Amino acid sequence: MWLRNRAERLEPMRGITQRDMPMRDHSSVSAFAFAVLSVFGVAVFCQAAAIIPCDHPDFGLCPYAWKCSGAGSDARAEAAMPGAYFKIMVKGSASVDLIIDGTANEGCPPPSMPVIEYSLDNGPFVTQQLRQTGALYSFPLASGLDPAAQHGIEIYFRAADLGQKRWTASTAHLRIAGLSLDDRGTPLACPKRAKRAIGFGDSITEGVGVDGLFTSWQSLGVNSARGSWFPVVCAALDCEYGQFGSGGQGMVKELEMPGLPKTWDKHDAATSRLTNGLLLPEPDYVFCSMGTNDFGGIDITGAYTDWLAAVRKACPGTRIFCVVPPSGVHRDEIRAAVAARNSNEDRAAHVIDIPALNATITARPGATQLCCDGVHPTVQGHGIFGACVAVEVQRILGSHQP
Repeated sequence: MWLRNRAERLEPMRGITQRDMPMRDHSSVSAFAFAVLSVFGVAVFCQAAAIIPCDHPDFGLCPYAWKCSGAGSDARAEAAMPGAYFKIMVKGSASVDLIIDGTANEGCPPPSMPVIEYSLDNGPFVTQQLRQTGALYSFPLASGLDPAAQHGIEIYFRAADLGQKRWTASTAHLRIAGLSLDDRGTPLACPKRAKRAIGFGDSITEGVGVDGLFTSWQSLGVNSARGSWFPVVCAALDCEYGQFGSGGQGMVKELEMPGLPKTWDKHDAATSRLTNGLLLPEPDYVFCSMGTNDFGGIDITGAYTDWLAAVRKACPGTRIFCVVPPSGVHRDEIRAAVAARNSNEDRAAHVIDIPALNATITARPGATQLCCDGVHPTVQGHGIFGACVAVEVQRILGSHQP
């Protein structure tokens, strides 16, 4: 079910407040070959194009983060949380469009629409907030390319509004259908990193406030999941990854999202992430940095211990790294939960603690060297935290070599 409705080319975004992005129909009669396609049961005439569905084997979806459904022209990949990405190479096309299923975003207020960022051939990232809802549409990524050359494209789900009920509704989700290339365009597999990781956390892992002071979920320009600590760790460990950070979430505390033990194994409230009780393909590493929102005297030891047992059942051969939040909150409880696993002959569960950052990434309001608000690290704070975590992981892995 494809609609070939190529949007007019967009200028790079200077923040989320850029002008509206009008879309233009280019399906006028011309010398091009035409195909009759069905879009929601309505026949439309479209220019001949190479449509690459998101279930194509060379469509490099990141692991764990995409809820996939359908096949071929009906294939969809949907991400509930920022951090999801895909990578692909193309050849034989002067232009590349992303096909987005805007039916996911029906009823979403314009300031709350998903924000994506993309890079062509390792060039600077361009940030855009989606505007259209209600139908499939074409979102331009590149034009004027050399068709004889290979081109690499990376697309990331950068930010979204937590207040749009991301756990129970698709209103602020990113739902994609594929890519549209010129009629001679072909996809090529993008090189993949050697290992896989999955990471869980709260607004810090979501990348809230990476690029400035966070003031509102309707002002998304300062948020960047790609700029958070977890992608830094995964780059150091040579991992493709699934990133799951959600503002306000705790190990026990339930705000916009249920606590982590109720969500880690699901794409959303209705869809399991597991296959016959297993997380497949099994990740090399699981990371968790949770606890900042479990304030008010909550003891998270029991919930954390139970969560570790559930993860071990779904990932029997995975190393699990329990990262104490950078402020140091719940340090003792996290250590106790991991000690309980270790005493149960599970030697592949580990604590990572970076106490040197506790004074500059805190659980208190007020700007610091590494936070605009005292809690959410800047991009520098995330880089330092991520580098420290990666060093600790490599130390642990080195000490457990056979």
